[in-house]
Amino acid sequence: MAHDVFICHSSKDRTIANAICSKLEQNRIRCWIAPRDVIPGTDYAQSIVEALSATKLTVLVFSDNSNQSRHVHREIERAVSHGVPILPFRVQEVAPSPALEYFISDAHWLDAITPPMEQHLEQLVGTVRLLLERINGKAETAVTTAAQGGSTATAVLPETATPPIGPAAPAAAPVPPRRSWWLWGAVAAVVVVAAVVAAVLVVGGGGKSGTTPQPAASSAPPASAAPTTTVGPAVSLGTTVNLAGMDAGSKTAVTALAVVDPATSADDTPAAGNRYVAVQFRIRNIGTRVYDDAPDNSASLVVAGGRTYEAVTVYSVAAGPLVPATVTMQPGKDVTGYTVFELPSSAKVVAIHFTMDSGYADQTANWSVG
Repeated sequence: MAHDVFICHSSKDRTIANAICSKLEQNRIRCWIAPRDVIPGTDYAQSIVEALSATKLTVLVFSDNSNQSRHVHREIERAVSHGVPILPFRVQEVAPSPALEYFISDAHWLDAITPPMEQHLEQLVGTVRLLLERINGKAETAVTTAAQGGSTATAVLPETATPPIGPAAPAAAPVPPRRSWWLWGAVAAVVVVAAVVAAVLVVGGGGKSGTTPQPAASSAPPASAAPTTTVGPAVSLGTTVNLAGMDAGSKTAVTALAVVDPATSADDTPAAGNRYVAVQFRIRNIGTRVYDDAPDNSASLVVAGGRTYEAVTVYSVAAGPLVPATVTMQPGKDVTGYTVFELPSSAKVVAIHFTMDSGYADQTANWSVG
């Protein structure tokens, strides 16, 4: 897919990343974001490298999560190696780690630490437009110069051309992150949901199968879920739950088959004091339309105390094959694989949730653990 902006983010910051993507695309700025734009059947890492090499601008969702993410560091390093300008969008009051500071210390950023969220997104749109205009202008100049027999220039924006859109990155010792983002993450979810509703014909979403556990009274959803989502009654591992998506004819039968706790990966390790937990899902398309989704975005873990953890991006898990980053599945077909989560070593998992449409459908399956 042709795109102008690559959105670099930690999978733990999926909500704000999706909100950024939605806002930019509403304003006709083409974006590439994982896992949405990873082509089914292709290598995940290869898709990211190719997208970075083809982008004009990288927007970095800068937070404590991305600060600690090796995958984010690799993506930023790759962007710099291709001469792609980087625009940090800071959502937490945290200084860059040494690994990131090397690449973004000379950049200016946009601060999005305090609400309202919409105001920061509007500022981001304006800044991205300005940068793309300058980048496109340099590209046109390079083409004209080449056509006239002169030397060519790369179509990248020099660091000195970046407009002063925010304070310079602090050089002092890292400041403990102020997790103000978690207090208003729901706002970002609302932005994304509004964009989805504007883009598709939303119908009922009710279509409940007779074998589907009936939803209990609505409970307050986690910050990363759509406000209208209702969590179904707790069922045991191995139980299949039928779920309806946002579009007519969109239905799946989802089973949480097993939990591996702790899980290990040959390619990745959790942060100090954390562990991986892998959940094996089987997803079957029982609807009348193609199931096209990013299953990792649909799954979450709930720990004692009520906190919710979303899936993280790893490249392998010892327990078995991973669920594909994106799935495009005809009616009657199914897929089985593991989704991986990272959480504190002391956290006790009590429930597994799964909601269609990357977490924005109306029904949530709820498996009890332990």
